[in-house]
Amino acid sequence: MVNIKLESEWYLIEDKVLFWASIPNKDYINLAMEVWEDIVIEKSPYSIIEYPWEYDIDGTFIKSFLSKDWKLNYIITINNKMIGLVQSAKILEEDDVRSLDAWLYLDDAVEKKLEQLELEWKKYKLNLENWNLRIEEKESEHVEVVIEPSEEE
Repeated sequence: MVNIKLESEWYLIEDKVLFWASIPNKDYINLAMEVWEDIVIEKSPYSIIEYPWEYDIDGTFIKSFLSKDWKLNYIITINNKMIGLVQSAKILEEDDVRSLDAWLYLDDAVEKKLEQLELEWKKYKLNLENWNLRIEEKESEHVEVVIEPSEEE
C-alpha cells in the first residue's frame, strides 16, 4: 500500500514526507520542487531537501536528482517501499530509477515516458484537489484506489 494524502497545498507521502509544501513543517521531511538558490547550512527545526544528494533522515532514505529544467526528482525508500517522485521525464532514462515499487508524477509527459519505457510498476498522477488518495494493494497484483473527500469538504 502506498499512502498519499492531499492536504490543502501539499502531498503527504507515507505519513512522513511532504511534497509541494510552501511552508516547511517541522513534523515531516519536506521535499522541495526545485533547487533553492541560497543554500544555508544551519541547525533547523525541520528537515528540508532542496539540493540533489543522498539523505538518510530517521530511517527514511531519499536520493534526489536534478533534471536539466532545475526540477528535483526523488527516490524515497520508506516502510520497505521504493517510491519515485518524478517531475521530469528525462530523469527516467537513468538506471537508478528503473526498479521502484511505485511512481508518483505530476506531468503528462512523465506518464508518456513511463509508458514508452514500458515500466510496469504502479503509476499515480498527483493531480487531485481536495481529496485524499489511498492506494491499497491486495494479495494479487490488483491495485485498488480509494478516493475520499478531504475533511475540509
